[in-house]
Amino acid sequence: MFEKFLVLFRGKWFQKMVYKLLKKDSFFRMVYVAALARAGFVPEGLMQGEVLKALKATKPYGVLEMMGFLRVRVFRHKEDRWDDYGLVSVKKVTTAFANFVVDGLQNSTANALSDFKYHGMGDDNTAEANSQTALENSRETRIAGTQTENGAGIYQSVATINASAGYDVEEHGLFSAEADGTMCDRNLVPNAPTVIANDSVEFTYELTVSAES
Repeated sequence: MFEKFLVLFRGKWFQKMVYKLLKKDSFFRMVYVAALARAGFVPEGLMQGEVLKALKATKPYGVLEMMGFLRVRVFRHKEDRWDDYGLVSVKKVTTAFANFVVDGLQNSTANALSDFKYHGMGDDNTAEANSQTALENSRETRIAGTQTENGAGIYQSVATINASAGYDVEEHGLFSAEADGTMCDRNLVPNAPTVIANDSVEFTYELTVSAES
């Protein structure tokens, strides 16, 4: 029921009104921000740290929670500058990845979690779903990203993919292999940046894992 409410009241103007009325660290504001994120809506104009704080403060008791976050920057080679799009996506960790984790607990050699470092991008804006296993229209070769722990319980991978032609970067995925493999997460990029040949797109993907309370 609350998610239906959020669909109606997730616009920028409504979010700004809520943020203005409620103090930054108030519980009700954190409930609203966390509900947006859990419903797959990016809280407008907020830093990822505030979103993470809200999720932690409102996490259901006794639940292990995993959430994917994606930030995007684009290097415009003709202007020699970066455009920072900030946080563009929360969710969708896939069912295939959840199954992979279970398989990895049985055989980590055949199902190594450290393989999830390959970033891909595409130009299709089909809605996200946890049942998806690949990008809808992949462009460019996947690139292996860095792998770090960006704080307790946060896995981070960063990769830069060069565009070979002009198109809108509508989607991103994190995979376990350079080709095929398992997709951990598919992210749509709202207000998709248009790139031309030789532009570069930097993806910062973070998977947060919050233990049971």
